[in-house]
Amino acid sequence: MKPTAHSHDHQAPRRGSTLWSRLHGALRMLCLLAVGVIALGVAANATPAGPQAGQVSEPVTTLELSQIVATEKAVYALAAGGQGVYEWSAHQDGWLKVFGPARNLYAGGRSVYATDQATGNIHKYTDRPGEWTRIGGPGAEFAAGYETLYGISPDHSAVYRYSGEGDAWTRIGGPAKNLYANPAKKFSPLADLTSRPKPLYATDPATGDLHAYSSVTGRWTKAGGPGATFAVTDANVYGLTPDHSAVVERDGRSRTWKAVGLPADHIFSSETLYATARGTGDLHKYSGRSGRWDRIGGPAAAFATSGDHLYRLAPDRRSVQKYNGDGTTDQWLDLRAPAEPASREEKIARFSSLTRFGDDSLNAWYAALGAHRTGKPDVYEFRWTTNICNAPAPNTVAGFDFTLACVRHDFGYRNYRDLFGEDAFRNDQAGKTHIDRLFREDLNKICDGRGFPREHTAVARAACRNAAEVYYRAVVAFG
Repeated sequence: MKPTAHSHDHQAPRRGSTLWSRLHGALRMLCLLAVGVIALGVAANATPAGPQAGQVSEPVTTLELSQIVATEKAVYALAAGGQGVYEWSAHQDGWLKVFGPARNLYAGGRSVYATDQATGNIHKYTDRPGEWTRIGGPGAEFAAGYETLYGISPDHSAVYRYSGEGDAWTRIGGPAKNLYANPAKKFSPLADLTSRPKPLYATDPATGDLHAYSSVTGRWTKAGGPGATFAVTDANVYGLTPDHSAVVERDGRSRTWKAVGLPADHIFSSETLYATARGTGDLHKYSGRSGRWDRIGGPAAAFATSGDHLYRLAPDRRSVQKYNGDGTTDQWLDLRAPAEPASREEKIARFSSLTRFGDDSLNAWYAALGAHRTGKPDVYEFRWTTNICNAPAPNTVAGFDFTLACVRHDFGYRNYRDLFGEDAFRNDQAGKTHIDRLFREDLNKICDGRGFPREHTAVARAACRNAAEVYYRAVVAFG
């Protein structure tokens, strides 16, 4: 459905054009303008318009989360009720929604998987928000190694290994209750013949016994008796006794198990083994030596680990923390949680309020930008990516800094497109026209702003307005 163009329905046009002669002319104008401004000898520094003091951001309600999983570069959270999948990474700002409704999440190495809430089909993330590839049908359970995904058929009658292509799976075993995958980055056939952990373990649904799978022989061998749960690192396999009284470690050479630690409610691992202490829920890290455990945190609703990265979900399920201690200390960094998303109607109304003419809208946009830059959750999930003032146009002309005007212009273009779709983006010029005119107003406000450390001259302001007009004409023609 194509939106009707109103003063609040702003459209983002294309950034490029095939009309080289027009582009060349605009770039020539920019170059001539820059030379002319320099020739004027205008060297005054400008104080660009910016966020007003005392701006108060809106209170934000974060989502309740039901599950977290980790890859080597990110942590993923599933909203309560399976409402959506969110990603946090050090390489992006805050939390990003990457998938719609989901049932469960699985992760290993570089990959994260989600089961569809309606069908149970399993999908693999392509690392592009919203883009997931269906790789298989429903399963009773899945387990992810560093590069390999395994699954149990819905009736628990067989174990399968994903081929890595399309939705092709290979049956590798019979009935199983639970799976535990080896997180090792590299797993050679030679390693599979040694005492090191096998690539996959499964529990027998009838007896509870633990069995190990050999990728060399394709056979399963008994590795141990029943346990409350098991965990595999790249160096060993561990279990929790059925009564939760002790954590046990398997000796690959003697094929026996020995107690190595405390009574625990749960154990989990990647390259390191962790246990939650029975009674307190406190988190302990295994040092690798029998009986040596370090307390590194209090109780949490859930934990997730990949490689040397460790995360926890707060008891109230409304924030995620990342461990940043030295392995013996209780130090965590708060990553917050995704914001409770606004409705589409609320997002359109908010976008409209941030892209109107006048100081009130500009100051509201500055406040929103400031909140984004400090990592506060954004209920509207706006896109804030920007390339500032497109090269070869400089961000600063003769001491006047156009950076924030360019950022707001990108904000208008990109979020209009997200809200109203590609057809409106390309064809409804009323939205583009409004955002371009808003850009000119912002540029002129910068030209009219108070100079620092000394006031701008009339000549400097005139040069700034000439530059603003050239920038405006360029985006009208080629934006």
